[in-house]
Amino acid sequence: MILFEIKKVFSKSINKLTLLILIVLLIAVSILTINKVEYVDENGNNSTGIIAAKKLRDAKNKWAGYITEDVLIKVIKENTKINTSKEALSKDYQENDKAYSKMQGFLGISGIISDAFGKYDDYDYYRVNSVATKEVGKLYEKRILNFKEWLNSGEENFSLSEKNFLINKYEQLKTPFYYEYVDGWNVLLQNISTFILILALVISVFVAGIFSDEFQLKADSIFFSTKLGRNKAIRSKIGAGLLIITVAYVIFTGLYTMIVLSVLGFDGAKCPIQFSMWKSIYNITYFQAYLLIVLGGYVGTLFAMTLCMIVSAKTHSTVIAIIVPFIILCGLPFLSRIITLPQICSAFPDQLLQVYVNIKEFVLYDIGGIIIDSVSIIIPVYMIASIILQPVIYSIYKRSEVK
Repeated sequence: MILFEIKKVFSKSINKLTLLILIVLLIAVSILTINKVEYVDENGNNSTGIIAAKKLRDAKNKWAGYITEDVLIKVIKENTKINTSKEALSKDYQENDKAYSKMQGFLGISGIISDAFGKYDDYDYYRVNSVATKEVGKLYEKRILNFKEWLNSGEENFSLSEKNFLINKYEQLKTPFYYEYVDGWNVLLQNISTFILILALVISVFVAGIFSDEFQLKADSIFFSTKLGRNKAIRSKIGAGLLIITVAYVIFTGLYTMIVLSVLGFDGAKCPIQFSMWKSIYNITYFQAYLLIVLGGYVGTLFAMTLCMIVSAKTHSTVIAIIVPFIILCGLPFLSRIITLPQICSAFPDQLLQVYVNIKEFVLYDIGGIIIDSVSIIIPVYMIASIILQPVIYSIYKRSEVK
């Protein structure tokens, strides 16, 4: 019966058209993501996409390895050499780009040097130019020291237990970092939340009519008069909804991921996310961050679609049901800009699709003296909520009256 319900969903012309649109959007978003990787060649010419990714990968992987003091000193010396070259000192932008092209291989390393030796809350791209070789070896210690100074500066109002929690997270980060080309994963993480949002809104079109269609097609009297109409048939509808949500999510996020990484490269999966998110308290790799973002997106999609199906079962209206995910996933972010209470806003369900942003920020909760970050709370809470709400759908639809 579950397969029968799924066939009913995709037999509708609107859903077939929506599926086609989703495929087109998948291709479009994938191309836009791929073109975010840029490379400047030795002549100062800029390129993007497949060719750029290959050349940038080759350049960065020449510096692949653990970032020890010797490597940091080598980067400082090479950076100084390039900055004092005639191309870098020229007033011609094309010549400047030629100098820049020579730096691309170690930009990830010079970037964290600027992070470590600059002001904690004000990134200075050129800070690496003034860091001495004798001090650059203290990069990892400097990260912790700067953070402690910022916490005690009075700019942020964290409690003592929260400060200790944050400092422990910083001190637990494994060093030295391993460096290699990570740009494929970097642009994937930056853009996958947008694709997941699009995917969630499209999935809402598929599931919004699962419960309302029987009434709109005037088939409700037949449906509820059958022997299994108010039990197994309803469970089949719920099962079909959950299966559509899960399969569509897995297939399309998987396709998006494979398209992007197949072109840009899988290198850098085990590198720490601090190359892109220097301040993050999450001591995870790019691959682990990806899994966290995708898991959060799935839970957010599941919760929004569950509410969509509840409204569909209650109102018997497909249109009203479709509006619900838009409010949850698109309306709440605007509300977050009005409400200046980060702890409240970070608990909204739309944040499940913004895990990439959340792992860069410090939103903490004190629960019975235990400090927990927001991501560790919202994912299990909304997953449990989605499971608990499934019987609610059954109960609402079972009590539907035939008119």
